[in-house]
Amino acid sequence: MPKIRWRMIVPQLLVIGVTMTVLFGTLQRPACLANLACVGRGVGITAVFLLITLPLISLYTIDQLLKPLLPIAAAMRRLANSETRATLLLPGEGEIGEMARAFNVMAGQLSSRIENLAEERQQLDTVLTYMADGVLIVDAEGFVQLNNPAAFRILHSRQAMIGRSLAEVVRHHQLIALWQRCQRTGREQVEAVEIGRDLFLQAVITPFPHREGFLMILQDLTQVHRLQTVRRDFVSNVSHELRTPLASLRAVVETLRDGAVANPMVADRFLERAEVEVETLTQMVEELLELSRIESGQVPLKLEKTAVSHLVLIPMDRVRSMAQKKEVELILDLPARLAPVLADPGRMQQVMTNLLHNAVKFTPSGGKVTVGAEQNRQRQQVTIFVQDTGHGIPEEDLPRIFERFYKSDRARTRGEGGTGLGLAIARHLVQAHKGQIWAKSREGKGSTFYFSLPISQ
Repeated sequence: MPKIRWRMIVPQLLVIGVTMTVLFGTLQRPACLANLACVGRGVGITAVFLLITLPLISLYTIDQLLKPLLPIAAAMRRLANSETRATLLLPGEGEIGEMARAFNVMAGQLSSRIENLAEERQQLDTVLTYMADGVLIVDAEGFVQLNNPAAFRILHSRQAMIGRSLAEVVRHHQLIALWQRCQRTGREQVEAVEIGRDLFLQAVITPFPHREGFLMILQDLTQVHRLQTVRRDFVSNVSHELRTPLASLRAVVETLRDGAVANPMVADRFLERAEVEVETLTQMVEELLELSRIESGQVPLKLEKTAVSHLVLIPMDRVRSMAQKKEVELILDLPARLAPVLADPGRMQQVMTNLLHNAVKFTPSGGKVTVGAEQNRQRQQVTIFVQDTGHGIPEEDLPRIFERFYKSDRARTRGEGGTGLGLAIARHLVQAHKGQIWAKSREGKGSTFYFSLPISQ
């Protein structure tokens, strides 16, 4: 800072020098040299002049020196208030200029670091927001410091989590015990947790290595668990469905081998029975293969603009004789003006035939089966429904009736025939049309099956 010191000292030295020059010039006069009073007066006046002048000069000099520092102070305040663009116009050379240049370099580096941190924070927020797994950060006392939206969904929480205790947020003793074990041992804990009948979680809790606190990750395995259940049920159901016709075929073969083949009438009856069982097995295998092709997207759809009436009239004709034999009334109730849909007519007629066949099959004599449709312009879709007055479906079975081989109340439906694959095929065909299929039912009152198709533009 030598230049600043000289800028403060030089003006005062100049004043002192000029004053002393004037004083000595005055004292050199013969009149003053002979008059001590004159000398004393001159010295006194000089001293008073210096006492008044030097502070004023010092104040002025300090003011001139501090004036360039004011923008720097203001820029520092802006920087402290998180203004990343706080820069200075260079005031010139010297220490102040060097200070301004150093400040601009510092502000630029700080701005770059803040922007990088903000970008990283935004990326982290995006990752946390769209993660399927729930994330919680808990401090050493067990209070939640951070959570993502998935944690709300998985834990079914409707209140803010941050600042609340883990026990209040989670409310599941298994997860609390897992966190306490992690806190006690200081090691990562991983455990599958079953919460009630509807929630299965994989919980991972690990302590932070360089700070107090814990990271909790909750992975929702409910869908995986459900698929495993479906797989187990599928194997069980396939075994059951194959066992019955195979046992019947075995009985036929054994009967014929025991001598029934010698009696033409008895042999024909058993061969007819064997033929029925073979047809059942063949149909089951064909439907399994078709379902596999549909699920893997190997069945191309021939989508075209189609009238809803074209999708329902042909299937109704197919089941009419069956309905007449059971004395079940078929009713068509379509609105007068109904927008055409975008569909593969053959595939949608297959869906309708299956729904109508089931409706007639499970409707007792004297009942009714109604086919109708509703249009929703706002959603740009048409909903077709098949309503019966049959036995109805138990509420607990409704979520699973579209699974392969799933049959509601097997004891009652065992004699009704069918492979148990029709609704599974119907679901995949409707979904391939970008539609939805669902059912509503009341036991003893009947069932209604709905499926939606997009309106043709």
